[in-house]
Amino acid sequence: MKVASVSPKIYVGCPTKNYNEIIGILDSLKEKALDMVVFPELCISGCTCGDLFNHKTLINACKNAVESLVEYSKEYNSHIIIGSPLKENDRLYNCAIHIFKGEIVEIISKKHLSTNELRWFSEGFEVESIDASFDIAVGDDIYYENYNSDVVINIGASPALVTKYDNYKSFIEAYTSQRNCAYFSAFAGANESTTDFVYSGECIHAVNGEILAEAERFSLDTEIIISEIEAPQSKTVDKIDFVKSKVLKLDGNPFIPSDVEECNRRCEEILKIQSTGLAKRMKHIHCEKLVLGISGGLDSTHALLVCVDALKKLDLPVENLICITMPGFGTTDLTYTNACNLVKYVGATLMEINVKEASLQHFKDIGHDVDIHDVTYENTQARERTQILMDYANKIGAIVVGTGDLSELALGWCTYNGDHMSMYGVNGSIPKTLMRHLVKYVADSSDENVSEILYSVVNTPVSPELLPPDKNGKMEQKTETTLGPYEVHDFFIYYFIRKNKSPEEMLTMAIDNFSGKYTEDELRKWLTIFVRRFFNNQFKRSCMPDGPAVGTVSLSPRGAWNMPSDAFSDEWLKF
Repeated sequence: MKVASVSPKIYVGCPTKNYNEIIGILDSLKEKALDMVVFPELCISGCTCGDLFNHKTLINACKNAVESLVEYSKEYNSHIIIGSPLKENDRLYNCAIHIFKGEIVEIISKKHLSTNELRWFSEGFEVESIDASFDIAVGDDIYYENYNSDVVINIGASPALVTKYDNYKSFIEAYTSQRNCAYFSAFAGANESTTDFVYSGECIHAVNGEILAEAERFSLDTEIIISEIEAPQSKTVDKIDFVKSKVLKLDGNPFIPSDVEECNRRCEEILKIQSTGLAKRMKHIHCEKLVLGISGGLDSTHALLVCVDALKKLDLPVENLICITMPGFGTTDLTYTNACNLVKYVGATLMEINVKEASLQHFKDIGHDVDIHDVTYENTQARERTQILMDYANKIGAIVVGTGDLSELALGWCTYNGDHMSMYGVNGSIPKTLMRHLVKYVADSSDENVSEILYSVVNTPVSPELLPPDKNGKMEQKTETTLGPYEVHDFFIYYFIRKNKSPEEMLTMAIDNFSGKYTEDELRKWLTIFVRRFFNNQFKRSCMPDGPAVGTVSLSPRGAWNMPSDAFSDEWLKF
């Protein structure tokens, strides 16, 4: 067999454009003498249509596109496998459609649906095959169904998360080795919506435990791989279990592997997910400029690195990143200098707008005493900065890139409609402890000037710098003095959200994990802070900006974490 797997450019919610894209690809492959061309799951509609799947406008357009593709195939010599939603008996199915020579050879609907997919799709029916010599799996069905043919085709759409691709490859190697079969997959790519996830376009060809070809991942262009194999003799085997994730020794933090090489691999993958998500959003809205508030702190520094990479992906000049430093009442020389020098060395555009005068005017307008350094004093500066970023982005046709991280969202340590808000938040699923490793990872491979600044940022205490420094101009407001150590809170975040642990269990685990470093009383105090703030600040997460998840812990209200904004924490405080 000679097979092409394609991860095409996708136009989410536009079957007509997707049909034209597919036809263009098929035309370009006509001279390759292919037996089969495989496209991803739901490639006719886009897999990230959400509740648009409930609209007959979309479903009718998909039906028309499939019918047109069947007509086109009359003069085409290759088998064509596509993915499309299909309505039958008032139920919607997520289907793989096998087309050849003007006929639909078979339709296979996805059987194993996630809770989110069940919002739109039904578990499925199957149209009897017309002499198909291979099996077709849709998405995760590959893990559950017992396919016995020489060749297995897998059309999928799976968000990119750290370690996921390596586990998937290990599964395919084991699968094809144990079954003595060939495997061809085509998965949705980076042109899918990046509202909450990034799709990387993993296309793989494998036979007898050997990976023959892999597509370039995180590409915003169409990716195609072609392999020719002699199909092996099939044999019947039992269902293969999931490949287990690597068990990594954790060094006090569940987000960070203790193995340096593994940590570096994760950092590289995370940066690709973040920059691809941002690049796709820019491409979709025809935006060529970015606005970023740069403070010299950890989060804005990492966001700057992501923005630079996104611009490179789009072949846009780094100067299109406008970094605005906005000194306020708490800005120190260290962070200010680091911010300005970093922007200069990476080649972005630097602007400075001081917020003191505007904040003083606002204090006067609302009758606030400037000598009272309370939440009003702090949040006025944060909202003034956000207003500047938003308005300047409007002025130049740019979008504001958000810098807030997972730890801040979990604890509500952000100003509502201040630093809480942006047009695309690249750091929303990165915990603070991991953020340090990401910046250090880039520092380790950067030139001397950039590295020196990045290492300085990594070693600077975390602070919003909204309160005046001490008499020597040194930073006095330090976040961890108020909240407790981020390494402890990130520990709580992981086990509360990912493992659903009770506060009693979390406290016991924390005492064991941080033995000799923090006392039980300290850990109990910080756990209380975590629980109270987590519950009290869900309202901020309920309207958080779009941004890509990079791992299995996310607080996006669009499916990752559904929680009422007025839930009581009382039962969780009984520890």
